[in-house]
Amino acid sequence: MKTIGFLAMLLVSLAAQAEARQWLLNADDWARPRDGRSIVQMAPLPELVAGWSAETGQRLVIRYPGGEEGLLWAYELRSWLVALGVPMEAQELVAGSHRADRIELELTKEKK
Repeated sequence: MKTIGFLAMLLVSLAAQAEARQWLLNADDWARPRDGRSIVQMAPLPELVAGWSAETGQRLVIRYPGGEEGLLWAYELRSWLVALGVPMEAQELVAGSHRADRIELELTKEKK
């Protein structure tokens, strides 16, 4: 009986992971000089763009640190992501990263 319960919990966990994938972008990494070449190599952006491209109907949530500095960071990141092929309409900026030194990126299914 415990095995069935464990398997059910595992399936629920896997389903939740399939619904949303998350990455972190640290301020220290972002503080380096940026150009097109560095952006396409900056972790986690290649993996994020590949994940977004792999499936239609996804939304990219960009959870940024609050305040003017965090908002400017989010706007610049959003512009780079548009240049990498993620349309602005598929992106959502949300204030309130859990830490002031990082942006949290999440791919979710678009709500109908």
